[in-house]
Amino acid sequence: MLFTKNRHMTVQLGFTLIELMIVVAIVGVLAAIAIPQYQIYIGKTQATRVINELGQLRLTVEECLQTGRTVIGVGTTECDPRASGSNLIVGSSQVGVTLSNGMGVAQMTSPLTVTTSITAVVSDQVNPRLAGKDIEWIRTSNGSWSCSSNIEALYLPNSCSYNANL
Repeated sequence: MLFTKNRHMTVQLGFTLIELMIVVAIVGVLAAIAIPQYQIYIGKTQATRVINELGQLRLTVEECLQTGRTVIGVGTTECDPRASGSNLIVGSSQVGVTLSNGMGVAQMTSPLTVTTSITAVVSDQVNPRLAGKDIEWIRTSNGSWSCSSNIEALYLPNSCSYNANL
């Protein structure tokens, strides 16, 4: 069977320029909404990671206070914080351990007291809105801990409160 085309009918193959421009505009609007939300999400995960890395050191502080080792160090009568290096923290080792380039550790008050604090400065390897900000876990005399930071509250998990005075 042979088909012939009517000379007044045209066959459209592909998309028109207007259709392509509409698709590009829609993709642009979606990207304008999604990229800032993604940056906030990344900032939240980075802040949470640093807060959790500091929070893990609370157990070490409690152990050292219970055993009477209040001076930070690696000797048998000293408290070794056993802080592992992080690329999201700025700070040198308090016990003289050499850290890899670009790595830092949290700092503890020395000697340890019942109101000891664990602090960290966020490195510049993170979302620019977090870089250089401080995070602090503070122990109260009754043994409870609280977290505060001068990172915008938008980026902080519920376990940590905003404090502009840090």
